[in-house]
Amino acid sequence: MKNQWKRLAIAAISSSSVFALTWVWYQTTDTLQKSHSNEKPLAYVGKVVDDIQRRQATRLLWQLVNTGEPLYDGEAIRTSDRGEVRIQFTDSDRYLDLEPESLIVIKKSQGEIALDLMEGSLFVNAKAGAGDANAPGLVLNSANGKVDLSQASASLSKGAGNSVDVQVLEGKASVKSKDGKNTEISTGSVGALGATGLQFDKNLVKILAPSLNKPVAMNADDLQPIPFKWTGFPADAQVSLWTGSNRRNLKVYAIATAGDSSLTASLPFGRHFWKLVATSATGEVMGESPIYRTEIQARYAPTVVFPTADVEIPANKDPFDMTFKWQKSDDTRQMTLQVWSDAGLTQPVTTKSFSAEDSFTLAGLKEGTYYWRMTSYFNDSDKPVLGKMQKFTVKFTDMLKEATAAAAAPPPKPEVQPLAFTMPETQLTQYFVNSPKVDFTWGSTNLKNVSAYRVRLHDAAQSPENAPVVEVKENKFSAPVPKPGRYIASIEAVDQNGDVVGLGTSQAVTVAPMPILKSPNFIPAEGPLQASMDGRSNLTWDNIDGAVDYELVIKKDGKELKRTKYKNTSTTIRNLLPGEYELMISAQDTHGRTSETGTARKLVVPDKSNLKAPTLKKIKVN
Repeated sequence: MKNQWKRLAIAAISSSSVFALTWVWYQTTDTLQKSHSNEKPLAYVGKVVDDIQRRQATRLLWQLVNTGEPLYDGEAIRTSDRGEVRIQFTDSDRYLDLEPESLIVIKKSQGEIALDLMEGSLFVNAKAGAGDANAPGLVLNSANGKVDLSQASASLSKGAGNSVDVQVLEGKASVKSKDGKNTEISTGSVGALGATGLQFDKNLVKILAPSLNKPVAMNADDLQPIPFKWTGFPADAQVSLWTGSNRRNLKVYAIATAGDSSLTASLPFGRHFWKLVATSATGEVMGESPIYRTEIQARYAPTVVFPTADVEIPANKDPFDMTFKWQKSDDTRQMTLQVWSDAGLTQPVTTKSFSAEDSFTLAGLKEGTYYWRMTSYFNDSDKPVLGKMQKFTVKFTDMLKEATAAAAAPPPKPEVQPLAFTMPETQLTQYFVNSPKVDFTWGSTNLKNVSAYRVRLHDAAQSPENAPVVEVKENKFSAPVPKPGRYIASIEAVDQNGDVVGLGTSQAVTVAPMPILKSPNFIPAEGPLQASMDGRSNLTWDNIDGAVDYELVIKKDGKELKRTKYKNTSTTIRNLLPGEYELMISAQDTHGRTSETGTARKLVVPDKSNLKAPTLKKIKVN
């Protein structure tokens, strides 16, 4: 009996020690995590593609990361086989793009930001912030040395063993090997930092086109083949272009004629990895280039709002002042308006450039037909994107002839008054649940004798002259559309004779699917949920805007025990047996759609109670 009590005492002491150590460790890491509130982030998460995960320096578990989240000292970031993420550093314009199947750790040491590339590849654009005196240095650490990237745009990838392949695309980088030797590499240099120091590629092929550090911008309506040009391969070699969505899976895409040093390839919009491979007439590989990354971006000309294509504009004065209106893209740095008075474009009327304006009034137009277009210039490209050529006609009214023939001629057509859409800014983006549709409203307080309105609706990418005309009686219009996107409507009012009495400018509306609700989260946000000693579990979760119901699911060992809906954001659960449970909470909107489901949380119900056992006061035996 004595040995049994001794074993129980040892077991109790061991269990208590493990619990105490676990509690101390958790509290320590939780305190370190909370300290981030007073710590300045090293960087922020930019554009995210597919699943991206982070692991804080004091944590063991990986967590999903979203756009806009801060990154702190010692955090690790990894990407999936299709994942990509842009990391924007604070205090400068520098950023890095982490490629699929890659893992890095971001640290801050001695006034500089250090990157540890554990696996995969990345692209660093540090040259953009090289002139900022307040920006910290940016270096890449490896087992074989350190690469200073503070003044370079470069592509880096993990090579065989602990080596790191370095391609400097623009600027210069400094490499310090583990033996203390410093080497400076400049634009176009390719090398591998290994155990024996930095080894340059002596048979480097020089790429003349496309640019290795800038995206290729293309007109979205006119995708052209991409030219590839190079020097450095043997004169009699046949060069093939290998492309793929990542560095590991490259396949032959195009083959140049033997002896040629250029080819063209029709690549779709998006990001492509590629290399050039030279072979002999017998198929023997004679050399190949490093793997590069090129992004083909779609560019759009400004959306024309007024005048619409082939419109006839009645003018009551000579000369006439014509107002052009348009909508520009977010990354447009300059727009140019060109107007000609002939179809051959040999008689220019004006050429005017703009940076932020969305309208321009051209004075002094005579009666006749005019041809015009808008051209866009973007921030990262000098090649313009030309809009569609369009025309309009200015037609003057001969007041003197109308007055002379007033008795014999039919009454003159009514004066055309302006029409205006009355939609607030909040309705310029319209959401749908099941079927996409658009709704437009307009004012007509100053118009008289209006019999009907003619509405023309078309997709922003289509020509307006091909859009059908719909006639409505009220000053509102609602119609289904085939798919989400940007749509433009124009209106005109007619009287009972079919004469136009009102003419309006165009209005653009974006139609998009209504997003589902965000997942509600339990409060507190971290750690297991704990039931009280009397077995009650008081649960509280976030209030989600737009939610009408919340559904709570209770599971144990993967088996669902209970599913309950609530109108409020809290509840109390009783009568759960001691043990550990999994809780999941989701929200439901007014359309009956379920939100995203958050991460399951653990609920611990203790096996002890705060109720005291009854005590026998007196025993009476007859």
